Amino acid sequence: MKNIIIIIILFVATLFFAYILQNQPENVNKQMNELLYFPSGTFIKQVSLDYKTTVTNMMWLQVIQYYGEHILTDKNLYQLYNLFNIITDLDPNLMQCYVFGGTIITYDQKRPDLGFEILKKGMSNLPESWEIPFITGFLNYVYSRNYSAAYRWFIFASTKPNSPYYCKTFAAAAIKKEKDYITALKLWKQIYDNSKNRLERENAIKSMIMIISYDFNENLNEEGNQNISSYINQELKKMDFLPFSVNIKVQYDTVIVEQQ
Repeated sequence: MKNIIIIIILFVATLFFAYILQNQPENVNKQMNELLYFPSGTFIKQVSLDYKTTVTNMMWLQVIQYYGEHILTDKNLYQLYNLFNIITDLDPNLMQCYVFGGTIITYDQKRPDLGFEILKKGMSNLPESWEIPFITGFLNYVYSRNYSAAYRWFIFASTKPNSPYYCKTFAAAAIKKEKDYITALKLWKQIYDNSKNRLERENAIKSMIMIISYDFNENLNEEGNQNISSYINQELKKMDFLPFSVNIKVQYDTVIVEQQ
């Protein structure tokens, strides 16, 4: 009991000292000085002893306060990366810290390089996590729009223990953006084959039909009516792995794909 009281006093005293320094006239509104004296992960490890969880929770509250204050005011989140880096030094197994930290550092601090660094650190410390590579893929997809990288991360996430089936659905969506429709179809075929849920299987079939339809109609718009029939015949030969056959109707400006 005596040890934890000493730790809390030290920790609060450090934060109070930082607060006094930050609010000196010369330091007000200076991001470079904000949280300058916030304790390092190494220092906290040394003083926290057997009370790592308590100290981590206190630091987590400090991060939430920092984030909340700035996101509602000046949106200047200069120290976000440093704060998440310190917490994950203290507790390398805090999975939600990597996921949340990587996301808001990328979106709100607008530093995807640092956001991906936190996520990379998480994958090193928690190699069995599917959540961290999945979020890495998601940020590549929606923020960086690097669809090939997103595809690789989603596939990597799908190989992890207990990963949900939608890791592959996101991978299919990403590779579709790269116009690799056959790979996207094969991923949906894997989802179809591995699922015992009727609704999931029906959704897989609908998604496959949608991809085929999108591909054929895109080709029609680019190449015109004259070449679409030969293109369809060539592509259908590559799709012999499909769990169903399709009926293709070519109208003047539309290709209609139906399940037989």
